[in-house]
Amino acid sequence: MSLLRRAKREDNPELLELFGAVPMQGELVLATQRAPDIFRLYDMQRGDTELWVNEVEDGLDGMGAILVRDGWLEGKPCRVGYLGDLRTRFSARRSRGLARFYGPVLEETAKRLGVEAFLTSVMASNAAALQALVKRKKRREAQPHYALLRRFSAVSVHFTRRREPKQGRYHVRRATPEDVPAMEALLDEDHRTRPFGYRYDLGELRHRLERWPGMSVEGSYVAFDGSGKLVGCTSAWDPEAVKRYRVMAYRGSMRWVKWGYDAMATVLRAPRLPEPGNDFRYFYLCNTSVLGEDPAILRALVERVYADHHDRGYHFFSLYLGEDDPLAPALAGFFQRKLDFHLYAVTPASVAREHFPTGRTGFEMALA
Repeated sequence: MSLLRRAKREDNPELLELFGAVPMQGELVLATQRAPDIFRLYDMQRGDTELWVNEVEDGLDGMGAILVRDGWLEGKPCRVGYLGDLRTRFSARRSRGLARFYGPVLEETAKRLGVEAFLTSVMASNAAALQALVKRKKRREAQPHYALLRRFSAVSVHFTRRREPKQGRYHVRRATPEDVPAMEALLDEDHRTRPFGYRYDLGELRHRLERWPGMSVEGSYVAFDGSGKLVGCTSAWDPEAVKRYRVMAYRGSMRWVKWGYDAMATVLRAPRLPEPGNDFRYFYLCNTSVLGEDPAILRALVERVYADHHDRGYHFFSLYLGEDDPLAPALAGFFQRKLDFHLYAVTPASVAREHFPTGRTGFEMALA
């Protein structure tokens, strides 16, 4: 017997245990750590959050989160959802615990909160999730519809040898409070054209600077062209207060990758990869906007970020790159590793939608 219900704050210890007990499988086995408060990542975001759990006699055997915010679609304001933090124990997968309620809950939530579509990301190598969620089955008529929006990579730029920024067409410096209005304008213009862009016109940047632990104006970077025009920006955000990735095991080829990387790191005096049971130290690039998709602008930003954070104990920083991304050349020459994902637009079965606008989306990888 099981009960689907909304999670409560007092469920936090069980939720943390469940979240950490279901790692991401692959040659690098990772467990996401959200202690001390799993709700904190939701609290720092704008909009509505609903965390659903499946409760059985001996505790919680499944969970999934629905987050809804204001956004843009086809140049018009809309309500955008995100589906994340799906975790189910093996016993729940066998009994289809949480899966039985998935379609009806999504249908009801979309109607109640006026959501046009939900975004969700699935690791490209996660065959089980792709089979369970994406492939439609005749016996599951209420199954939501998954439309593949983009293939993308979470690209990790590792800190190895020291690099100094090169002189080029663009000047990059750390942001000041006086830069915030111009950053807002650049991000707003950019996201209005993105499918599922964020509402930077409604104060999204200021909210992040005030509410995301560890994000600051001083940790943001601005790029200018020769005439003094702002042409790019990004923010370095360390999520340690709300989310960490713990290495559970290195398998297969990753054992050799770790051996080789650690040998290189020893020579270069860079951080070695963490041993099993320890966490990566990393940060994300967020609030990133590059005028005209010019990779030279992103290159200038990345070089300055890299130089400023070298020797601070970080293993890497991560950023989003789509398939055939015009910004990809910006990372040439850096030591990179990529984790491939599929980004889907999910709609309820009753209003299934297959086609969405092309172009860079407003998906924020740091919150996934």
